Amino acid sequence: MAILIGHERVISLLDRAVHEGRPAHAYLFTGREGIGKKQAAIRFACRLNCPDPDSDPDGTCPVCRRIVGGNHPDVTIEVPERGIIRIDRIRSLQSHFRYAPIEGRFKVTVIDDAHTMNAAAQNALLKTLEEPPAGRILILVTSKPYVLLPTVRSRCRRIRFAPLSAGEVTGILEKSRGMSAEEAEMSASVSGGSVSRALEMDEAGFPDLRNQVLSVLTDPGAVGITGLVEMSATLSSDKKRAADAVDIAATWVRDQIVGMVRGHDGPSNPNGDCQDRASSSAPSRFSARELMRVYDELLKASELIDADINVNRNLVFDVMLLRIARIMAGPTFGVTRHDR
Repeated sequence: MAILIGHERVISLLDRAVHEGRPAHAYLFTGREGIGKKQAAIRFACRLNCPDPDSDPDGTCPVCRRIVGGNHPDVTIEVPERGIIRIDRIRSLQSHFRYAPIEGRFKVTVIDDAHTMNAAAQNALLKTLEEPPAGRILILVTSKPYVLLPTVRSRCRRIRFAPLSAGEVTGILEKSRGMSAEEAEMSASVSGGSVSRALEMDEAGFPDLRNQVLSVLTDPGAVGITGLVEMSATLSSDKKRAADAVDIAATWVRDQIVGMVRGHDGPSNPNGDCQDRASSSAPSRFSARELMRVYDELLKASELIDADINVNRNLVFDVMLLRIARIMAGPTFGVTRHDR
């Protein structure tokens, strides 16, 4: 079983449930994508059924290896098919739960990306959640818990997974992906604590995208109105690229705020290579308050982009970039010297 990096508090909580022999009948593992929630759920299933969990913390016994390999009769993992989990899969789960464990102490089903269950599937799942058979455990894994019905959420014990630290993501990228320290650190800096996000960004030409976005934040005057309009059209052309751009900007702004609060005693800034540009280009009124205003604009744009509605992303970016430029460069941004 792969070593789960980070989440020490959560792992300790789950291990205590194993030792006490009183796990909840249903869990809701929440947190952003790519931080190890599914891996933690499988590890929990191993610990629940391992013959001697205290002397096998790494899950190397035959039982744990079979669970990890998907070959144990008492542990199943449900995943979306074509982006959805339908009611027939939930009925199959209920059939699986009807019988007592065959080999282990508990029957465990992990539903990955649980938010992809359609309404019928979620309503069908309620019966199992309301009348859980003894010795059965259900683990819902999701990065979007708000999509689940309130009645489903309320019947599960919620376990929140925090994003990994930039250092943890960097270490994983170096060890498992063979990235150089510099590449791994740069990808981790905008990953938001998600390994999968860091890998996606690396494959999507992240350095060029990062330079584009940070040029607005560090020296909006050099970009100009025309440059902003052109950049807006480029960044908003694809929903994922638009979301990536907002994430890059939000991470940079957060780093600057943390740096102001912690000063030189805090951890190193993963976006430190842009700090000199930021210091020299920012106006005298540049402050944590201004940065919070920028962050607020980014959050508004992010909500509109992520919303399941038809939205003009180009217009969203036009407004967002112009407002940010005026915050960072001052209200005279876009006014020519002749006009002044």
